[in-house]
Amino acid sequence: MTSETPDIMEQPDMTPNAAPGRRASEIRSTDLGGIDLSSWLSWASYGLGFGLALKFASGMADDLVSARPGLYVLAGSILIFFGSVLYIQKQMSISLRSNTFGSPKRLVDDGVFAISRNPIYLAFLLPIAALAYYSPVAAIIAVVMYIVSINVLVISVEEETLEAAFGDKFRRYCLATPRWLFW
Repeated sequence: MTSETPDIMEQPDMTPNAAPGRRASEIRSTDLGGIDLSSWLSWASYGLGFGLALKFASGMADDLVSARPGLYVLAGSILIFFGSVLYIQKQMSISLRSNTFGSPKRLVDDGVFAISRNPIYLAFLLPIAALAYYSPVAAIIAVVMYIVSINVLVISVEEETLEAAFGDKFRRYCLATPRWLFW
């Protein structure tokens, strides 16, 4: 990136908890109630999709209250996501109680990380996509919000950190492994 074209992350952050002049990359989990920014963005995207699905799918509320199959689709997708996170965090050798990943100590590039540089973010697409059971439009809107916000506010910062820590090894990894699944 050249100095003539400022990175989007250099723009001041406009979130309510950010101090004047703070950047998105400077927000820590302690600024967000001890919860990592990626978690906030993920669940906000899901919440948006869920709310839109309730609005667009007239029978969704009744289905959820009556424990019809849609409830099991949504609940099952969330359980599969959390199971995936446990597996991925184990592979990363991170405490399962960790709410943030901290400074990188090693570049994890094997196992599921050989398929995607961001398998946890990829796994969260499952609960969002499950909303399509009720409303494909709501699911698409939520998926787009999720991918854009995670790419701009989280992944770009994480990748800058990894490149600074691991240099050429990380750049080779980026060339060999897609950010998501196919790109």
